[in-house]
Amino acid sequence: MTDQRDKESAGVELSEAKPLHKTVLRSISALPSLVTLMNGTSGFLSIHYATKAGLGNAEGLANLTIAAWLIFAALLFDALDGRVARMTRQASDFGAMLDSLCDIISFGVAPAILMVHAVAMTKQIPDFEIFAPQASLLGKAVMVIAIIYLCCAILRLAKFTVENAHDLLHHMYFQGLPSPAAAVLVAATVLLFGHIQNVEEGLKSARWLNITVGAALPAVTFAAAILMVSRFRYTHVVNRFVLGRKPFSHVVMGVMAIIAGLVFRQFALPLAAIAYTVSGPVQFLWKRIHKSDIAGN
Repeated sequence: MTDQRDKESAGVELSEAKPLHKTVLRSISALPSLVTLMNGTSGFLSIHYATKAGLGNAEGLANLTIAAWLIFAALLFDALDGRVARMTRQASDFGAMLDSLCDIISFGVAPAILMVHAVAMTKQIPDFEIFAPQASLLGKAVMVIAIIYLCCAILRLAKFTVENAHDLLHHMYFQGLPSPAAAVLVAATVLLFGHIQNVEEGLKSARWLNITVGAALPAVTFAAAILMVSRFRYTHVVNRFVLGRKPFSHVVMGVMAIIAGLVFRQFALPLAAIAYTVSGPVQFLWKRIHKSDIAGN
C-alpha cells in the first residue's frame, strides 16, 4: 500500500515538473568562428611539427622552430577572433566555447608536446617513458610536468569560460597567467634554444648555455602551469595600453619596442615573456609591501 502511494506521488511530481528545453543552435557567427578555427589549426600544425622533429639534427631543429612560431600564430588568431566578434557585434556563448576548445589545442596540448621534444633535442635525458620501470627519473619528471601543464591549462580555460563576459570592461585584467601567455613563454624559450643550436661559431663555448636552456625549459613550463591556476592579477596589455586614445609618447615607445623586438627577436621574445610572467607575482608583492608601509606609518 505504501509502495502504491509512493508511485502515485512520484507520478504527480513528474507530471508537474516542467519539460526541459533543449537549446538548438540554428546559426553561428561565420567570420569570428573561422578566425577561431585558424587558432586551433595553428595549434594542430604546431603539434605535427613538434612530433616530426628528429633528435639533434638540423631538420628536427627547424621543425621545432616552426612549431614554436605556429604557437605565436595561434596567439595572433586568438587575439583577433574576440576583436572581430565585438566589432561585428557577434559575440556569443558559442564563440566563447569554441575559443576555449581551440585554446586547449594551441595553448594546452601544443606547448606541452613542444617542451618534451625540445628537451629531447638536448640529449640530456635518455628516455621519456612514464610507466616503464627502467625509465629514467628525469624522463618521467619531464612527462609529469607536461601533464601538469596540460591539466592546469584546461582548468584555466574552463575557469575563464565560466567567468568570462563579452563586454570590453571585463577584459582589462586576468586572474592567473593567461594560457596564451604561458604557451608563448614555452615557445619563446624553445626559439632561444633553437637560436643557440644554430650558432656555428663558438658553439662549444655556448654548450653550457644549450644545456642550461634544455634543463630550464621543464622548470619554466612547470612555473607557467602553476601561475595559470594562481590568483595573481595580470594586465591585459592590448586593452590597457594599446586600444583607445593614448599619449604620443606611448606610440613612439611602442614603435621602438616593436623594432627592437624584430631585430633581437631571439632574445626579446623570451625576455618579454618572462617579464610578463613575473609581473603578476611582482605586482602582488609590491602591493603587500606598500600596504605594510602605510600600516606602519
